[in-house]
Amino acid sequence: MLLHSSTKHPFPLAILLSLNAYAQSIKQPIGRLSAGEGWLEAYLRFSGNQDHCLVVPSNKDASWFHEKACKFNAKANTHAFHLAQWGQAANKSGAFLLPGPGIDEWAWKRMPWGDGQASLIGLVHTLCSRNVQWGLGQFMSSPVRNWDALICTSHASRSVVEGFLNRQEYWYRKRFDAKKFERPQLPIIPLGVHPEVWAPPENDLAKARTKSREELRIPQDALVVLLAGRLDALTKNHPGASFKMLGELQQRFSKLRVLIYGEAPNEIQHDLWEKGIEVAAPGLPVHWIPGSERKWSAAVRWAADIFLSLSDNPQETFGITPLEAMAASLPCVVSDWDGYRDTVIQPNESSQPCGFRIATSFVEGLGKQQAHKMLQQCINYDQAVGQISQGIAIDIPSLRKNLIQLLEEESLRKSMGQNGRARILEKYSWKIIISQWQELIQELASIRNHAINQGSNLAPQMPSWLPSTDESFEPFVSEKLDMNRRLYWSGELQGLTSARREELIRNRLLEPLEGWSSDGVGSSIEAMANDPQKLPARAKGWLIKQGWLQK
Repeated sequence: MLLHSSTKHPFPLAILLSLNAYAQSIKQPIGRLSAGEGWLEAYLRFSGNQDHCLVVPSNKDASWFHEKACKFNAKANTHAFHLAQWGQAANKSGAFLLPGPGIDEWAWKRMPWGDGQASLIGLVHTLCSRNVQWGLGQFMSSPVRNWDALICTSHASRSVVEGFLNRQEYWYRKRFDAKKFERPQLPIIPLGVHPEVWAPPENDLAKARTKSREELRIPQDALVVLLAGRLDALTKNHPGASFKMLGELQQRFSKLRVLIYGEAPNEIQHDLWEKGIEVAAPGLPVHWIPGSERKWSAAVRWAADIFLSLSDNPQETFGITPLEAMAASLPCVVSDWDGYRDTVIQPNESSQPCGFRIATSFVEGLGKQQAHKMLQQCINYDQAVGQISQGIAIDIPSLRKNLIQLLEEESLRKSMGQNGRARILEKYSWKIIISQWQELIQELASIRNHAINQGSNLAPQMPSWLPSTDESFEPFVSEKLDMNRRLYWSGELQGLTSARREELIRNRLLEPLEGWSSDGVGSSIEAMANDPQKLPARAKGWLIKQGWLQK
């Protein structure tokens, strides 16, 4: 399966593929992996590629991808390159997709092939980790070009990225009097869903709701509020205040029930949620469905009346669960936060609203202490964002008002649900989003080709901070020999036939201290024995070390 090909692709893209970026864990669902899984299926279904170009850490990853690709096209071909040859794969396709935002690091890795041969495409997921923020801070000093791209999934996430770049450019201006900076493209391309996955059988939502409630043992006349996603008070949201409010509403709406479909990252978080809800809303009926039981993923949405997601954490940048709810024709009540601000449209913004966004706020100075601790690496990521989340507030009176309106007005729930479904079909279907990716790749190729024609691309070279040893460590050595300097056989190899020299070299390389890494030394023993002048520097040096060559 590890083949090399120059096949032209309708969707010219080489993919850095690792299972920990595209394979969702059933026991531990994570939004980033859910998005990766959805994107990969969309690529296989809608890209038009029959031949797929991959860069993989192992054959296992290539085999996994190939099996998946054949489910969508029995004639699929997988051309996989190992990591060391990633530049060749990128050059053949002209674009190279990373599963994260780290194009600064890969821009350095691209230099041996030249920066005009391929565009790097990164993707924003979480922006608040120390590593990601560090990486964004290196864009100014790394060879990132304007024919590269960092895809932002929302307007809010792009504004955050631009803020990081602005601050770092200001630092370079003040510290080094820098005048010129180059940024990658920062297109906004959202994540998506496959709408057909969430559509009820025969498009009969009423029938699907009745059946789902029977299977989940939820009363048919209940008013069901659904929460779906990762149950983590540290890296997702703090549910305490909202559950207190739901508990109060249950006094007014006796048929109100909460359906929780999700998975906690560990037992501690599961117990925290379970016990916390008991204290916050002791009389509120709660139905728990494990998120690992994916067979219920659509049914829990059909069984619900309202979808509720109040993200209040900087770890969240887009949020795919509202899209899934909208695709299932559920009205959404979400926090006015990150990507939710793009996806859920309110009555004052459109004649076809699909839900309500609840205002959020935080106080100036939030996160300063955690940033200091993260800089010193004396706090872990989960603790840092969890502490920050405690200081991000949801407007509870607005939440109560909007929930009451939806709970009281069945017609509003129905119309918002229908509008949400229509919005998904128009803007957030993966088929539509993949076409936006294709347009981006074409745009980057145009920018890159123009730069090549203008001669503004860099020739293949090593980074200035990682040259060859003969250049960087010349001060260590007594003498650096010119590569073309004439060398002569000496010692026991002097005067021997090439066959006898080959035998002695081969035997020496069998010794443990000499042959432990023969790659580049003994890879062509015959050549070593015949003409040492044509050997690479390492092999020549080894022969000199043995006393078999002399100046």
